[in-house]
Amino acid sequence: MASTFGGLEIAKSGMMTYNKAIQVTGHNVANLYTKGYSRQTVNMSALVANRSSLMVQGYGVTVADITRQRNEYYDTKYQTTTSTYNRYDMQAYYLKELQDRICGGISNDEKTLLTDAFDTFYAVLSNLTGNANNDTMRRQAISVAETFATTLTDVATNLQQLQQEANDNIRITVEQINSYADKIVSINRQINTIEAYGNTANDLRDQRSQLIDELSQLCNVEVLERMPENGVGTPQYYVYINGGVLVDTYNTNKLEVEQKTTYGNINDIRGCYEIQWANGDQFNPYANQLGGQLQALFETRDGNNGTTLKGTASGLTNNADGNLVLTITDTSCEDVQKLNIPAENGEIIVNGRTYAYDSFEVQVAADGSFTYQFTLSSKSSVQEATALQTAVTKGQSVSVGREVKFKGIPYYMAQLNEFVRTFAQEFNSVHKQGYDLKDNPGLDFFNATVAGTGDNYVFMERVDGVYASFSSIPTADGNGVYAGSYYYMNALNFTITKELQEDPGRIAAKGKSEDGGSLGSDNNDNLQRLTELKDKADMFVYGAPDKFIQAVTATLGVDAQKAITLASSQSDLLYAIDINRQSVSGVDEDEEGANMIIFQQMLLNQYKVLSVMNEVLDKLINGTAV
Repeated sequence: MASTFGGLEIAKSGMMTYNKAIQVTGHNVANLYTKGYSRQTVNMSALVANRSSLMVQGYGVTVADITRQRNEYYDTKYQTTTSTYNRYDMQAYYLKELQDRICGGISNDEKTLLTDAFDTFYAVLSNLTGNANNDTMRRQAISVAETFATTLTDVATNLQQLQQEANDNIRITVEQINSYADKIVSINRQINTIEAYGNTANDLRDQRSQLIDELSQLCNVEVLERMPENGVGTPQYYVYINGGVLVDTYNTNKLEVEQKTTYGNINDIRGCYEIQWANGDQFNPYANQLGGQLQALFETRDGNNGTTLKGTASGLTNNADGNLVLTITDTSCEDVQKLNIPAENGEIIVNGRTYAYDSFEVQVAADGSFTYQFTLSSKSSVQEATALQTAVTKGQSVSVGREVKFKGIPYYMAQLNEFVRTFAQEFNSVHKQGYDLKDNPGLDFFNATVAGTGDNYVFMERVDGVYASFSSIPTADGNGVYAGSYYYMNALNFTITKELQEDPGRIAAKGKSEDGGSLGSDNNDNLQRLTELKDKADMFVYGAPDKFIQAVTATLGVDAQKAITLASSQSDLLYAIDINRQSVSGVDEDEEGANMIIFQQMLLNQYKVLSVMNEVLDKLINGTAV
């Protein structure tokens, strides 16, 4: 037989259930604009409390649970797209910065900061041909040449500053990733504490999901929640980035940054950061799976378009100090104009193992082929020596520096280096064939500053198209003269020879007579040959010098526009995914308003049931005296 007071219990259950439903609906409305909030739903079930031989007596309704509305597919898609978008967006930012620093605010197909300085130099040089003996015009020519050289060094310096900015942002980004890891661990503890008692920590789970969304801006993120077997224990929550575990429920495996003592390229800044896991595992910052802003930062800082020096390990000896000397042949670079490996404190990679070198020497054969000999930085262990000897015995491939297939700052630095070396060599070669005002043979017009001393070089000419052998670290001869390769010249130390700065009369405008002497005071044949270099079509692969600069800036413009386009398309895709995600988890004000009215009416109905049952029981108890 049904309980006499069963009706009251039914009304009570309905009141409690619909009151909870109204509270949850109010909670949804209150968080209408809360970022990361997921709409919550009250799941109701019939309450069964009494059984008889003939029937099961229902006892109203109860709240089975309160669930947050999420779609795991959309969450994963959103985080992956966020990572991709932020990678391209960061690329676009730095490529735009590269454009600004190389072009200097002048950005059309024909004119940039560099081409403007180059054209001005040649305009003055051309004017000088009409009056080669005019001292004022000679001084103007030297002044404009200095401006041209300074413009190039300023651009290179600006690129180094941009590289420093990217390097600093790598450290900051790693700190942010570690901070997110700590916050996720803290929330994991709170979630498991609450849910251990049978509750559902919906709001805390939303906060954790929001942290994952924000973390995915910095790098690609994978998440795995493993529920306990048989419902015994607490869930395990893992966060993976770049193939490694960042968070393991209550534990973090943080990233650590350390400044390198070696360089990847000749113009790299000092102290580039490298990353490793706190547990000692290697972290590959150039893996495509890394994604996000962090990948873009490494690509910008280290991107060399894959143009590292490669070769074959062909010899291993010891020098007088006991250091190993590794010989590399069959190399990918036999042109000093394009050689951008560090002069010292560089990196050699053999079989995935990185060795540091102090310096290197280049031996040039009669056929122009290069043989490199790298002196490793310290006395290697027996194991390292054995590994290197094995590489030599097997003729294994060797890479000097890491191959990063992106056109970042090192790539554009290399383009500037190639320009100043090639143009300076061509210009100097012609200039040294002429004579100055006092009939002295011409000297190097463009030069490079010796680090530490401020001296200039005397550059070696190619003989029959073949370079002379050289050491990576220049040394002065007995007369204090630094004679050397154009490898020593780069965009950071490019300058005008001091003698020309001090005495514009040293400009070798006069040509050479048949007997090897000067052609006379009024002659300007050599100056005419110098002006013709401006349009020398075979100086570079791209053509004349100004065409080379235009090609470099055009490539940069194409890359920047590509990154902007990719970022824009990913932004559109991200918006579409977010709309779909919000259709599941977002709060609809109208829908919640309708639910509020429904639940309010249902609650009022429970009050009516309670009122009716009250009257029935009053009549039953007080009216009939049962």
